Amino acid sequence: MVKGGTKNFKILRNYLPKAWVLGVLLLLGAGSNYLFAAGRYPFTAGLTENCAEETAPRTLEDIFTERVGGQIDSFYRKRVKNDHFNGCVMVAKDGKPIYSAAFGYGNLSFKDTLSTRSSIQLASVSKTFTGSAILLLAEQGFLSLDDSVQKFFPDFPYHGITIRLLLSHRTGLPDYTYWDKYFIGKDAAYLTNGRLMELLASRKPQVRCKPDHMFIYCNTNFAILASIIENVSGMPYKKFMHDIIFSPLGMSDTYVYSPEDGNCCTISYDAKGRVWKDCPADGVVGDKGIYSSVEDMLKWDNALRTGLVLSEESLNEAYKPRSFDRYSFAKEKGKNYGYGWRMIKQPDKSYLIYHNGFWHGSNNVFARDLNNGFTVIVLGNKSNHANYWTQPVWNALGQMKNLENIAEGEVQ
Repeated sequence: MVKGGTKNFKILRNYLPKAWVLGVLLLLGAGSNYLFAAGRYPFTAGLTENCAEETAPRTLEDIFTERVGGQIDSFYRKRVKNDHFNGCVMVAKDGKPIYSAAFGYGNLSFKDTLSTRSSIQLASVSKTFTGSAILLLAEQGFLSLDDSVQKFFPDFPYHGITIRLLLSHRTGLPDYTYWDKYFIGKDAAYLTNGRLMELLASRKPQVRCKPDHMFIYCNTNFAILASIIENVSGMPYKKFMHDIIFSPLGMSDTYVYSPEDGNCCTISYDAKGRVWKDCPADGVVGDKGIYSSVEDMLKWDNALRTGLVLSEESLNEAYKPRSFDRYSFAKEKGKNYGYGWRMIKQPDKSYLIYHNGFWHGSNNVFARDLNNGFTVIVLGNKSNHANYWTQPVWNALGQMKNLENIAEGEVQ
C-alpha cells in the first residue's frame, strides 16, 4: 500500500530547480535542428532545395556527420534485409543526433509504421530510471542508501539487505520472474509490486546467496526499489515517474505501462512475428514496464549528462563499479555494475556506461560513452538478439578521433 501523502509530493515538486524547464527547452532547441526523417541523416536531407543559392562551406562536423551517418545507415539497412530488424535507432554526439531511423512496424497486423517517436517497452533499461529516482530521493534526504528494506517494509523477512545492495544486485534474492502461477496464486491475472512484497514476506522463497556476497542480476531488486519509491513519496510509481521525471523533461512519449491500461500502441512480437502474450509478471514495474521512444531516450541521456536530474556526485556514485569479488564476473573482469547501470571497461580504462533490455520480444540498447560524448540507442519490438550487436556503430563513431585526417582527405 502506498503511504505518505501530498506533503512529500509538494516537497518533491518544490525540489525541481527553477531552471529545469528552461534547461530542457534549451536542450530540445539545440537538438531540434538535427532531428530528421526516419532512415536519413543530417546534411543529406534537402540538398536539392534552393539549388540557386550558394552552397555553404562544409565544416569538419558536416563531413564527419555525413560520413558516419551514412555508414550507420548502411549497417541498419543491411540488418533489415538480412535479419529483419524491426525497431528504432538513435545515435548522438554530445546530445545532438548523428543518425536517427525507424524500420518496420509497431503493429504488424495494421502495418502501423514505426517512427522515432514510437514508444517501445524498455524492459531492463527501465532500471536506469528507477535507480535514478532512488538517488534523487537520497539527495533530498528522503532515504539513505544504507537504509534496510525493513525500514519501509517491517515484515520483509531477509535481513542485511540495504538500498545500496538492491541498486547493485548484491542481495542474493530470488528472481520473481521465474515464479509460476501456483506460487503466485490464481486470485489475480497479474502479479503487482504490492503482492510481490506480500509473497516475499509470507512465502519466504529461498535466497541464492547471503547479502553482499556476490553480484547476481535479479529483477526483484528493482521491483522492491519501486515499492520503496511509492512508500517514501506517497505516490504510485507510475505517477511519481510521470510527475517528477518524464513530464518535467518533456518526455511525452514515455510512460509506465499497466496491463489494466489495455493494449499498447507498440506491440511486442517473437522472432516469427507472433504477438508475445502477457504473463503474470507483467504487472510488476521498476525492473521493467516503462515505454519510451528513441527521441525521448536522448532527452533522458541529455538530462543525466547535464545534471538536470542528479548531482555530479550522485552520478559518479551511480557509474562506479560495485562488484570486485572473485565470484561476480568470473573471467569477464572488464564488466561490472553500478547503481542501475551496467559498465564495460574500454581500452583507455574508462567505462562504457550502458544498460540492455530484454522482455517479451523487446531487445534494447542504451549505451553511453561519457568520455567522448557518444550515445547509442536501439529499441526493437520484435525479438532479435542481433539488436545488441552495435560494434559496427562504434567502429564508425571511432572515426571522430581521426576527424581532421578524414576531413582533409575529403575536402581536397
